[in-house]
Amino acid sequence: MSTASDVGARKMSEPLAYHTVVHALEAKAGWSADRRFASAVAHAVDGHIAYKRYHAAGRERAREGIGEEGIKRLVRDFLETDINPAMVFLANVSRVDSALRGYNVYNASANIAVRTNVELSDASKRGVKRFAAERDLLTRADDPGPCKTATLTVISTVLEHVQSGGDCLSRPTSVSHLAEILGRGYGVGADVARAIEDDWLAPLSLLPQKLGCHKRTLERSLREVGLTAQALRRADRMMRVAAGLFAGDSLTSIAADCGFSDTAHMSRSFRAACGFAPRMLVDIARDDTAGDGYVSRLPYRRPHAGMRPPSNFDDL
Repeated sequence: MSTASDVGARKMSEPLAYHTVVHALEAKAGWSADRRFASAVAHAVDGHIAYKRYHAAGRERAREGIGEEGIKRLVRDFLETDINPAMVFLANVSRVDSALRGYNVYNASANIAVRTNVELSDASKRGVKRFAAERDLLTRADDPGPCKTATLTVISTVLEHVQSGGDCLSRPTSVSHLAEILGRGYGVGADVARAIEDDWLAPLSLLPQKLGCHKRTLERSLREVGLTAQALRRADRMMRVAAGLFAGDSLTSIAADCGFSDTAHMSRSFRAACGFAPRMLVDIARDDTAGDGYVSRLPYRRPHAGMRPPSNFDDL
């Protein structure tokens, strides 16, 4: 089984693109609720896809003559089920400048083939009217129009969401909440996610007992919908780290609260998920929460006295 560090090392050698943009550009039919859920869980811990898929999908959409509005609708739809920690963080900030700083940090740090830097060009009390974007292609390929539209729709939608006070998108606040948004609140994935969220430091070996089933039955049921208990826990931990950044705690405390063996383990996992370390967001979160009356839209719970970290981290 690949670890977070294995994924990170493997992907450093190939140019990448953000998963939401790729899926929106590919515009494949047949996305069932279970498949959307499994895909979102997988991309919470590995948020990138090979650039060649991004580029090929953009070229195909250009040949088909799909309009900008069609691409924007697809991107917005996938953003509502995106629980990668980078997007979880950006969607939770309270200020536009915080969202822009986080977005630009991602683009400067992640191993993506096309880096986009965004600056406000027209802002007012009513919100951002226009922004300027520079696209830096790190490959010899061209930059199809649909690719640019899809990428810029991500940041424009995030800015709208932040300006609306979190009302623009129906954002999940947990893995089980995502299942509910997708209409799978009573599926096996949601059941396991809730069990993990109730006691996220407990060993996964206790899940069958908690859910009243045999281990192999649980594993088979999850496999049938493209999931594993390990993936669900990793996704939960990534969302938990993103929430913890707004709590004002040290990275050491966040790592311990979320069940990582140490800060380095948390940082490796976070970097594998979204391309940069959580320490790069600490200052943004601190500045964002400095304003009076700030209330995080993302709940962050600390372990209670009855919870203890697992003794074996090999199944993380």
